[in-house]
Amino acid sequence: MSRVSILIPTYNRAHYLPETLASALQQTFRDIEVIVVDDGSTDDTAQVVRATPDPRVRYIYQENRGVSAALNTAWRAARGEYVAMLGSDDVMLPTQIETLLQHIERDAAIGLVYARAQAMDAQSNPLPQILGSPPKFAGRELASLLYGDCICGIACLVRRAILERVGGFDETLIANEDWDLWIRMAEISRLAFHDEILARYRMHPTSLTGGRSKQYRRVILDRMRLIENYYSRANVPPDALAIKSLARRNVYMDVGIRFLAIGAVGDAIPYLERAIRAHGNPIAATFRVTGVALFDLYLSKTRWGVRLVNALVARRRKTAVV
Repeated sequence: MSRVSILIPTYNRAHYLPETLASALQQTFRDIEVIVVDDGSTDDTAQVVRATPDPRVRYIYQENRGVSAALNTAWRAARGEYVAMLGSDDVMLPTQIETLLQHIERDAAIGLVYARAQAMDAQSNPLPQILGSPPKFAGRELASLLYGDCICGIACLVRRAILERVGGFDETLIANEDWDLWIRMAEISRLAFHDEILARYRMHPTSLTGGRSKQYRRVILDRMRLIENYYSRANVPPDALAIKSLARRNVYMDVGIRFLAIGAVGDAIPYLERAIRAHGNPIAATFRVTGVALFDLYLSKTRWGVRLVNALVARRRKTAVV
């Protein structure tokens, strides 16, 4: 039985799979299996995987049901004590599994350990974005995750037993399924951060995280729904209740800024206003929103920054009159 199972859900990524598979198979820790779950691909995914000569690779095909269902299929088929997840267009650095395994085995109470990942473009050129950050509140992983998702899913290692206890991924979610999982895991186990870049995360126009489609708008709003749904349930842990207002304020800010990033000013303003109203220091919150807007305007060289300022001024005047 392999010690670590690397799970790769995929849908029509045959052109990236060779690089992804190579990164998994070239790990310095050798006692692994690689499970590729093909979520109904219509390209050459099956041929690419089957052409890989390494016997540690397993291929599973299923009808298209989404990434959460593909990941659930993968971990349920896994034989390893630990599982790692890898996007089918992303790559692991060679020492990722070895490094994270050493960390997680120091303490049986740790259910997940994660590191950082650096973004790259469609041509595998490095980008400045670094994903994954230490918990916002030291020693309070659940509260930190409710404040915001600090974990990069392709740079983590999870105990399979913990994954099984929480029931795996929520298949009703089209995105943020990993954030939802981390929160549920943090309720029953410790999560640990390893401060090192151990993976490369691909960003390109066809990524779910890089689009401006109706689906991506739903992805943005699902971030807010995740937090609202969490706090609407019974028996919320005390540590989570302690940051309820902060978590809601931060997700409003996050949703607003994400809408700004795709130029959807009209969608952004209501959420930014909710964040500002919920802030203990509205002036500081307003400066934060303005600073992010101006920075994005500088980077993108678009005109929506002017539209944002004008819209916010108009809203303030209207509110003052009322």
